[in-house]
Amino acid sequence: MKTKTLALTLSLNSLLLPVSTDAADNELDKDEKIARLERRLLLLEQRLTGQNAPATASNDELKSLKQKVSILERQNEVNQENAQEAAKTAPKLEVGSKGLSLSSANGDHNIRVRASVQSDTRFFTGDNTNDRFDLRQARLWLEGRVYKYIDYKILPDFGNGQVILADAYVDLHYFNFAALEFGRQKTPLSLERLQGDTDGTFLERAFPTQLASNRDNGIKLHGSFARPGKTAEYAGPIDFKNFFTYEVGVFNGGGDNGASNGDREADNNKEFVARLWSHPFQGSGIHWLDGLGIGVAGSFEDPSRNATPVKNLSTALGQNTLLDYSRTGTGTTAVLADGDHYRIYPEAYWYYGPYGLIGEYSLSSQALTGNNGRTHIQQDNKAWQILASYVVTGENNSFNGIKPRSPFDPFEGHWGALQLAARWTELDIDPGTFALINGSRLLNPALSVSHASAWTIGLNWFVNSNVLIRADYEQTDFTGGAGSQTQVRNRPSEHVFATRVQLVF
Repeated sequence: MKTKTLALTLSLNSLLLPVSTDAADNELDKDEKIARLERRLLLLEQRLTGQNAPATASNDELKSLKQKVSILERQNEVNQENAQEAAKTAPKLEVGSKGLSLSSANGDHNIRVRASVQSDTRFFTGDNTNDRFDLRQARLWLEGRVYKYIDYKILPDFGNGQVILADAYVDLHYFNFAALEFGRQKTPLSLERLQGDTDGTFLERAFPTQLASNRDNGIKLHGSFARPGKTAEYAGPIDFKNFFTYEVGVFNGGGDNGASNGDREADNNKEFVARLWSHPFQGSGIHWLDGLGIGVAGSFEDPSRNATPVKNLSTALGQNTLLDYSRTGTGTTAVLADGDHYRIYPEAYWYYGPYGLIGEYSLSSQALTGNNGRTHIQQDNKAWQILASYVVTGENNSFNGIKPRSPFDPFEGHWGALQLAARWTELDIDPGTFALINGSRLLNPALSVSHASAWTIGLNWFVNSNVLIRADYEQTDFTGGAGSQTQVRNRPSEHVFATRVQLVF
C-alpha cells in the first residue's frame, strides 16, 4: 500500500511541479497557462481514477489545482475588460499620405498636421524677362475639429520670400443648412480661386481669378442641401460635394486681386459676397451629366477714396505686370477706389470619367479716381476662360485633383497618372481707363495693356497621391502696353515654359 501511495505522490509531483517551477511557463501569456493547467488537471483526474490511492490526498491536490485555474481565468477576464475600456477612451494616432493625425476615440476631437511645397522654374523666350526659380509655396498648417461640430484651420505660407497667413478660420457646422465661418478665408467668388491651391490643372489661375478678391477677413454663412430624399453631408466651408450649396459673406474688401497679404480695412466700407452652386443632375441616373456643376456669384462694395491703391494685374503663367495702377497717364500718383464696385461671376464645370471642362466669366465694374482726384471713371473690366483636360491613364478626372490607381513604381510596372490640359483665357480692360478726360488719362496706355489673350497647354504627372510634376507652356498676346501715349504699340508677346514639383501630405 505504501508503495502505491509513493508512486501516486511521485506522479502528482511530476504533474504539478512544472506549473510553478518551469521558467519557460512564466513567459507564456495567461491564456496558454490556463490551457496547460487544464490539460494537467484532466491528466491528473485520469490517473487518479486508475489508482487505489487515498481519496483525501488526491482531492486536496485537485482542489488546489482547480483554484489556480479559476484565479488565472478571472485575472484574464479582468485584464480583457480593462483593455476594452481603455481602448474606448484611448486617442488614435495615424501617420499616412494625408499627414499626421491625432483624434479622440469617439472622433469628436482631432488635429491634423499637414504641409505642402511647390518649387517652380520659369523660362522666358523672346523678351528680356529673367528666367528664375521660385519657391511658389511652402506651407505648414494645422486643421481639425473640436466637439464634433467646430472645425478650424491655420495656414501660414513661407513661399515667395515672404510670410503670410493664408487661412485662419473657425467653422461652426451644427446644421448642414446653416453653418457659420469666421476669420481669414477665401471669398466665394471665382470658381478657380475656390479650387484647392494644390488641385489646379495649371501652375497658375486664369484671368477671371484676377478680377476677384483674394483671401480676406470676414464672416460667412453657408449651407448645403441634398437631393430630395437624401441627406446632405458636411463637406467643409467650400462645398463641391452636395446637390445645392449657398454662401453669403461680409468681408473687409480688398479690390480686384486684393486682400491676399493681410491688408487692413482703410474705411468703413465692407464687401458683400454671395454665391449659389448646384449639381442639378446629381443622382439622376444620367451618368454623363452627374458631374455637371453650375453656379453664379456676385459681390458689392462702396469704397470711398480708399487709402489702399488698386492692385495691379499680371499675366497668368509669367506673373508679369500687365495693368499697372501705380502709374497714371500724367504722373505716378496711384489710382484709388472711389465708389460702387460690383462683380458678376457665372461659372460651371463638367467631369465625366477621364474628361473635364471648366468655364468661367467675370465682370468687375469699379469706380476709380486718379491724378489727385482730377480723373474719375467707372471701369468695366471683363475676363473669361475655357479649360479642357483629359486623364490619359484612365483615372477619373476631378475638380479636387486626380488619384492614381497605383503609385509610380517602375519595378512593378506602375507609372502613376498622366493628365493633358489646354486653356484659353482673355482679359478686356475698359477703354475709358486710357481715354483723355479733362486733359489727363487714368492710366498710361504705353505702360498698361488694354487687352490680353493667352493659350496654355499642360502636362501633369501624378507620381502618387502626394507628389505631382507639372509642365506648362503659355503664350500671351497683348494690345497696347508699349510705345508712347501718343504712339501706342503692342507689347511683344510673352512666351514662358514653366515646371513645378509639388509635394502635399
